Amino acid sequence: MKNTLNSKVLPIALAISTALCTSVSFAQEADDTEVIQVSGIRSSLTESMDLKKNAASIQDSIVAEDIGKFPDQNVAESLQRISGVMISRTNGEGSKVTVRGFGPKFNAVKVNDRTIATTDRGREFDFQVLPSELISGADVIKASRANIAEGSLGAYVNVNTARPLNNPGMHAVGSINMKYNDLSEEMDPKFSGIFSNTFNDDTFGVLVGFSSVQSTSRIDSAATNLWASFKAENTDFAPGPITTESGSPVSSGNVWFPGRAEYNLSEEKRERTSANVTIQWAQSDDITHTFDYLYSDLSRQEFSNGMQIPLQYTGWTDVVISENQTALSATKESSPIDGLFKEVGQDSTTEVIGFNTEVFKGRWQFEGDIAYSKATSDPKGNTFVPHYINHTVDQSVEGQERGLTDADYIKFDATQGDVIAIDSTIDVGDPRSVRAHWNDLRHNELEDEILEAKFDASYDFEGDLDIIQSVDFGLAYTDREKSQVTYKNENGCSNPNIEDPIARGATNTCGTQRPMSDGLFSINEGNGFLSEVAGNFPREFVLINDINQFITDIGNLRGEPDWAEEILDQAASVANTEEVLSLYAQGNFEAEFSNFDLTGNFGARYVETKVSSTGHRKDRISVEKFVDPTRPDTGDGVVLDVEFTDPRPVTENNDYNHVLPSLNVSMDYRNGFFVKGAAAKVITRPSLGDTGVNRSYNNVRAESFTQSGGNPFLQPYEATQLDLSLEYYHDSGSAYSMNFFHKDISSFISTRTYTEDTGVDIEGWGDLIETITEKGNRSGGTVSGFEVAGLHYFDYLPGWLSGFGVQANYTYTSSEDKDAAGEQLEQDGVMPAGGGLEGFSENAYNVIAFYEKDNFQARLAYNWRDDFLAARQGGRSRGALAEHVEAYGQFDFSTSYDINETFTVNFEAINLTNENIIEYADVRERVTLVQYSGVRYQLGVSAKF
Repeated sequence: MKNTLNSKVLPIALAISTALCTSVSFAQEADDTEVIQVSGIRSSLTESMDLKKNAASIQDSIVAEDIGKFPDQNVAESLQRISGVMISRTNGEGSKVTVRGFGPKFNAVKVNDRTIATTDRGREFDFQVLPSELISGADVIKASRANIAEGSLGAYVNVNTARPLNNPGMHAVGSINMKYNDLSEEMDPKFSGIFSNTFNDDTFGVLVGFSSVQSTSRIDSAATNLWASFKAENTDFAPGPITTESGSPVSSGNVWFPGRAEYNLSEEKRERTSANVTIQWAQSDDITHTFDYLYSDLSRQEFSNGMQIPLQYTGWTDVVISENQTALSATKESSPIDGLFKEVGQDSTTEVIGFNTEVFKGRWQFEGDIAYSKATSDPKGNTFVPHYINHTVDQSVEGQERGLTDADYIKFDATQGDVIAIDSTIDVGDPRSVRAHWNDLRHNELEDEILEAKFDASYDFEGDLDIIQSVDFGLAYTDREKSQVTYKNENGCSNPNIEDPIARGATNTCGTQRPMSDGLFSINEGNGFLSEVAGNFPREFVLINDINQFITDIGNLRGEPDWAEEILDQAASVANTEEVLSLYAQGNFEAEFSNFDLTGNFGARYVETKVSSTGHRKDRISVEKFVDPTRPDTGDGVVLDVEFTDPRPVTENNDYNHVLPSLNVSMDYRNGFFVKGAAAKVITRPSLGDTGVNRSYNNVRAESFTQSGGNPFLQPYEATQLDLSLEYYHDSGSAYSMNFFHKDISSFISTRTYTEDTGVDIEGWGDLIETITEKGNRSGGTVSGFEVAGLHYFDYLPGWLSGFGVQANYTYTSSEDKDAAGEQLEQDGVMPAGGGLEGFSENAYNVIAFYEKDNFQARLAYNWRDDFLAARQGGRSRGALAEHVEAYGQFDFSTSYDINETFTVNFEAINLTNENIIEYADVRERVTLVQYSGVRYQLGVSAKF
């Protein structure tokens, strides 16, 4: 279909137009239809369909069921009910949107048509900062127009907050809810309230909203990373024997294996406090001023207890491999096991303040808007990795200093299921096994500031011209500055302030010889870790009781109390600026024909962008093997000592401009049938995180010697898109549509990974090879597909059955990227990632059954998307393997009952069947993530006055 869609669009449109010109009797029932006043679910869906039908281009919408009552408790989870929209989740909660396969970075998300500062390095908007109670609706505009801001290959998503003059009079809504996660077994409160009133003959209005929510979640996961390969003939790395599953010996070719297998039990605590204030003044019938302020404070703090099996070291025996050359089972002798404890999360604030004036003057309409947005956040990623040894081994005996003997082993088995099974002589559930090892602390301080000003004008010809009804034109200016300042501790093993190698070695915690206090730890007994998964993997392991005491004890061992103090990493820090000036003109037309009414618009938008990136760079001077003279054999692989020059300041500039034409047409056949078409050129600017001059270096070990960085000279993604939509709206409110779309991507940004020989020979390793990852422009591919959607009310059924309804949609997407295969390194035992674009699920659908009658309403929703290619290389596997996400589907349920006109009780369950996320590298047997976040419940009561 992707090769023929362009040539078939016009014939299809003409054929359908001819068919619709005939009389369709069942659509002509307006004169006999009883007018019924509806509310709640049906009111929301019907208004959404009206917005879709009358929109100036192809779009879908969601409308709040009432003031303070959005369809879902999470805005992203409501958006996923729209055809073509899928979401990504953070620990089970919807966070970012994908539209027609184009991920979050390809979608321009606005609030009240304003750009909002974001709390990470990219432009991607995280819907978790928005409380659903303060939202009145959202539009997903899939076909571009000249009079909306550029920046989306996927969709322009505009989220609207409530306006007091749109709903005159006094209104007050408040709610109290309790949230519960069945994994954490914790209950948390949620409060919200909205007050709106108008005064002075409804010419002055004030709306104040407030929301506070806390939640405690538990996430159980197993993962693998650092996927690598060794040659079957390399007996130094793997003495063998190596056989196939049938027992045949293997003596050549690559064997792919996970460098580490992880098991994590995490608890996340979230707190979000949000408020918004809207003040409106209708100075006259023709002039209205609106002031908005939105504030959101979001804290997400997660602590993870767990362990990892370090499989990246030499000494493999009894290896069994699959037909895909994946190591399915093996034994490693005399290897320690790692504890794995992580602190991740961030505290962030987002503020938006804006002022808007709308003026009608004769045939003219003017609108001016100015807004300022600022977001700050401090994402951290602290990792604490102690070693576990066989505590029954006497480390004072010569040859047993590492706490291991030749009788100690780790056996892994990946044939029992998606989680690797482990058998070992090391007791990971006994605090006496713990020894100090490596620790890494780091955080970023992010800031994003946006100043945006817009002026729009429209002139109505009032019939002076036969077809052209009005013309719109305007300009917009955006000034954005986004910065990242990185801090990290100086050394993960020893005191860097001590120059003498012998004395410094005495402070070294890396290895297996520095015991820690048993009182720091406990055991996760009886908490059902990954209880949904079968297999013989560790379910009871050591937990840290007090992370602050752990940090203190490490400082005592190192003789460095302030070892955890983080210092500035200039090479990883960066500041980006972006100035955008845009101008547009758009003509709006109407025409009546014998069988249909024609409406639409045509125009162009000129966009000029100037960007800069400022930071520091450093050059490598030397690299050699690091040897601790006090403990020459730590058993931790080949550790490197790398020397760099001092960072030097650098600034790079870039600029580009585009002309973006667009055309939208709609044919109304006056019997409920519509045919709509659209064509446009669109762009998405590079992620600000990809255009920095900063670089990151991973130079700790020879087996993972890498660097990655930004490219300040990236050009935008560019595409030409075509849409054809067939829509039918019945007088009862039922509606059905089919939409065909095609995008031809002429410019794309991809991740390139390549290797370079450093020219350095490392003792015990050989040639040191560096893996380099960076972004670059290239030609793109094509995306084609169709969407089918339907909304059907069963109001013709008798009695209580008339309250039923169903809403469903299906999206098919086909993508082709002919140049992508050339970027993937050809390696023995690695499957080609194919010609599809990243992030595209071929199939996705939603089915929502709902019931609303009298005081009762209920909704059961199922959302499903096909598996998809997440990254051609890198990703969670941290290597040159393609990363895939398995198909995922989820049931959600909500219900409410109006006790009277004031009070309503409600209940909601998210992820009813406790579905899990699975990711894998290259082929399905190389599982990189199995994650469960549990079922979320909410019970509450709301009051409306």
